[in-house]
Amino acid sequence: MRFIVSSKLLLKNLEVTSSVVASINNVPATGYVKFEINNNRLTLTGTDLETTITTSLDLSESDGNGIFLVSPKMIMDPLKKMADIPVAFNIDTENNTIQFTGDDKKYNTPLYADEVSEFPEFPEINPLGSFEIDSKILLTGITKTAFATGSADFRPILGSIFCEIQPEHISFVATDAHRLVRYRHTGVKSEISHALTLPKKPLMVLKDKLSTLEGNVTVSYNETKVCFSIDKLMIISRLVEGKYPNYEAVIPKHNNNILRVDRQKLYSDINSVASYANQSTHQIRLKIATNNLSITAEDVEMSNKAESNMACTFENIDGDENFEIGFSAKFLAEILSYLDSEEVWFKLSNKDSAGLIFPAKENSDEEETLMLLMPIMLN
Repeated sequence: MRFIVSSKLLLKNLEVTSSVVASINNVPATGYVKFEINNNRLTLTGTDLETTITTSLDLSESDGNGIFLVSPKMIMDPLKKMADIPVAFNIDTENNTIQFTGDDKKYNTPLYADEVSEFPEFPEINPLGSFEIDSKILLTGITKTAFATGSADFRPILGSIFCEIQPEHISFVATDAHRLVRYRHTGVKSEISHALTLPKKPLMVLKDKLSTLEGNVTVSYNETKVCFSIDKLMIISRLVEGKYPNYEAVIPKHNNNILRVDRQKLYSDINSVASYANQSTHQIRLKIATNNLSITAEDVEMSNKAESNMACTFENIDGDENFEIGFSAKFLAEILSYLDSEEVWFKLSNKDSAGLIFPAKENSDEEETLMLLMPIMLN
């Protein structure tokens, strides 16, 4: 059997499907990508038993059908060094080898036809519900929240992104117990409410693909699995077990002191002093006056101290003339990097309560972004 395909097209699809292939697992067949050729179309499938990804692409030419497993690395490494050229593959099932040529070079690597029966069957979903979401809204929802997830190894529920769709809007939420992000969009609605706790790993694969795709993503799910489908890509993953924390309960409702500040200037000033902070806590002290924000980083043990001042506007409703609060420079800078507006607003209560951070202006009237950051106790 022989087929010809664009090197860049095959590489792009292999990178997606191989992203879930594990080098060490209890099912050896899942260490490979499944190639399935049928009617001049190549379908690639990769799985780690928790997540299954399949993509398909049209071949330039083929002279037969077949199914076999291949080590993705042995195909991808040569493809990465090639220009966008047609690559010819010859499949020898009798000797279990695959040979491909391109750039005047020839490569031979084993293929595994007999092991196809050991490759897990594609998971079926008998959906309890489904909805559609514009790919750009989903991309933004993942991008704005994924950075705030915690370690899935420590607490799987905190290593996930919570997706909640209601009649009025869709919300994406992530938290690691130190910070929380909620991205909401009113452009996606549903007569039936849905709540899905989504693992981060397949969402990051989906995120990379969505940056190059347009159209709607179909999201279908049942009690244990979720499926994302767009164009020629399908990702099926297990949902994260357990009840997601009641995130609304931790969002303070009475943060009346409002700080308005230039986002880029604040981001720059934090980064300029951060290396002087204690490298365990990364604590910086914000001292806020009506028109001035002082940012101080100090490591007493190392005799390091740095301070920066910048203009701000502060509406101190509570009347504390020496308003101070401590935050992690690392977490605060990261939050600012995921906001888009020129100016950001902080809604604060006191030095012991979580601060809320918003963009002064959203990209559209349908969006609402809320970032929450827990304070660090001041010395």
